[in-house]
Amino acid sequence: MTTALEWQAYAMPNYDAAMTQACTDLQQKILVDAAYRSSILTDPRDLHRTLFTGITPPGYPEYAGTYRGAAGTSLEGRRSGAPQVFSPQKSFSFEEPENVAARLDFMLSEVRRELVPARSATPFVQLLTLTHLFCWFGKIHPFLDGNGHIQRALFAAAATELTIPLAARFAIHPRPFDRLLAWPLEMFTRAAPDQREHFLAMVAEYLSSWLAGPFDRPASGIAP
Repeated sequence: MTTALEWQAYAMPNYDAAMTQACTDLQQKILVDAAYRSSILTDPRDLHRTLFTGITPPGYPEYAGTYRGAAGTSLEGRRSGAPQVFSPQKSFSFEEPENVAARLDFMLSEVRRELVPARSATPFVQLLTLTHLFCWFGKIHPFLDGNGHIQRALFAAAATELTIPLAARFAIHPRPFDRLLAWPLEMFTRAAPDQREHFLAMVAEYLSSWLAGPFDRPASGIAP
């Protein structure tokens, strides 16, 4: 396992100001550019590189736009985890580095395939498609840091593909949630396969608050 430098993007100089402007511009581009939405839903590495170049530690430019596990880089063999929300002295792990690229490629291909029938599906089925993308991206956690920004950008792109408007409370930056969403995301990541659906439903209910249009109606974020 590599002993390369850790990275917490938020601790880098000028992080908040740079990300606020970059993510405002990014969200606008997602809303108006269908080709761009397609490109980031196929491979988000260029998006990550664009957002985080200049915010990586000195000497580690590859942290921007490179998946964990990439051969021949400081991210080869690089594991990742996070403290548990309610037991912060304990941690949980994301996808093993050697599986990251293949698992993410497969997941994104499934989402792109699911978006086609979802365009004519009920709002709740559309919400489940978006939630599937959101939860699995978080579980894989392909980058060393900055995953949440990419996760929210992909959510915005997929919602826009489904012609679902984003609510005013949604943002790519700053992070528009804390423990209420972080806990079911953690539990989805940690859960056995036959237990994931419980936490997927919790995440879906929360994510519905980031959507407008049909999701402005009461109970629109829960199963009919």
